[in-house]
Amino acid sequence: MNEKRLIVNADDFGMSRGISDGILLAHQYGFLTSASLMVNMPATEYAIARLRATPALGIGVHLNICQGRPLSSPREVPSLVDQNGDFHPPPVMIRKLWKWQVASREVELEFRRQIRWMKDRGLQPTHADSHHHMHIYPAAVSAFARALAAEEIECVRASRCTCWPQSGSPGGPHVGGIFRRVLVRAYRGALQTAILRRFYSADSRVCFVSIERRDADSLGDSWKSAFENLPPGTFEFACHPGLFERGFSESDRIHRLREDELRWLTDPAMRELIERSGIQLITYADLREARGSHRAAAEAAA
Repeated sequence: MNEKRLIVNADDFGMSRGISDGILLAHQYGFLTSASLMVNMPATEYAIARLRATPALGIGVHLNICQGRPLSSPREVPSLVDQNGDFHPPPVMIRKLWKWQVASREVELEFRRQIRWMKDRGLQPTHADSHHHMHIYPAAVSAFARALAAEEIECVRASRCTCWPQSGSPGGPHVGGIFRRVLVRAYRGALQTAILRRFYSADSRVCFVSIERRDADSLGDSWKSAFENLPPGTFEFACHPGLFERGFSESDRIHRLREDELRWLTDPAMRELIERSGIQLITYADLREARGSHRAAAEAAA
């Protein structure tokens, strides 16, 4: 099969009004196909109300255990929160997850609460991922898989990351020394092919080397290069578009990147490049349908 299929997914839907509006604009006037909703943020209800105008936008859940407060009572998830009942910030939570200093059952409980919160508002998540990729860490990944299976979510974000064009580095797009980068690449590949294999996911996620991610001025060119060199297969392109919002964006370390990404996502030339490259834009619902049909055909032939 020589088809090139791409899910363009925006994270952080509901984090703020400016981010939510930017995501909706990127879908209405650009090539964004999907978004992941944070359910415990100040603008979550605002984001959901705006979805009525964008019925074609795929909506998944952006599971969150590192910002804001849990939906569970802090007494139910004591290993996930600080003395004020707030989630530990990302650097602290990452360290706790690596050291197995969180309770897996608490992670599963909070993940299921967040999924059910969406369902209670009439939204069946098309897929699941997590804020700052917390679900891929050792103490969380099994809880993530159990929560999704119990809540009947069939699609997950690809754990594997790949750069296009290929850099030739065995460590791929990951940061740090070569030994660490090779280990991270192997670990992510194992997650996708072993622990999370029961779920549908893209073949890989389009990523960029760290120096490109830090340079907003050249990242747009990296997008173009990735689209031009995308090989056959199904891939996810994760992004973080948004509009500046006074009172929020001043403390958002990637607010400039959000505005730049919104500009690229709505750039007609970028859309034309995607079409010229023979890339079909899809959602996770399309992925589930295609992979489900393929699996059913393979089982019937066995």
